[in-house]
Amino acid sequence: MTAELLPRPNYNQPFVDKTGTLSAWAEVFVRQVYNRLGGAVDKVDAAATTAAAAVPQGTEVVAGGGLQVGGSLGGNVGVSLYVSVDALANLPTTGVQDGDWAYALDGRKPGEGAGAGTGVPVFWSNGHWYSACSGAVVTA
Repeated sequence: MTAELLPRPNYNQPFVDKTGTLSAWAEVFVRQVYNRLGGAVDKVDAAATTAAAAVPQGTEVVAGGGLQVGGSLGGNVGVSLYVSVDALANLPTTGVQDGDWAYALDGRKPGEGAGAGTGVPVFWSNGHWYSACSGAVVTA
């Protein structure tokens, strides 16, 4: 369907006349908005349906690089970025891969003292959990 240009609203004229009906310019404007949206056929809905049909149905989200759960794009995909949310001492050290994420509930942000960590996102790399805030090995 071809695009239809809308007229610029005439803000110097009233939208409705003294009887409460649309003024001539407002009626033309509303009619053109209605036509541009498809009239009896909803162009917005038709475009969404066409776009959804263009997505390959076999495409899947593959877990990796910190993404823990994947699945087909044909329906809803549950996405989980964290391996665990726990105290630093309880975070897994086996079965994790470089790029996996977790949340250390007692991990220290820069400037927090020993034993006073308020929690920090962490990522696994080279056998250690690193703070996403500082890039250093995370401490509690």
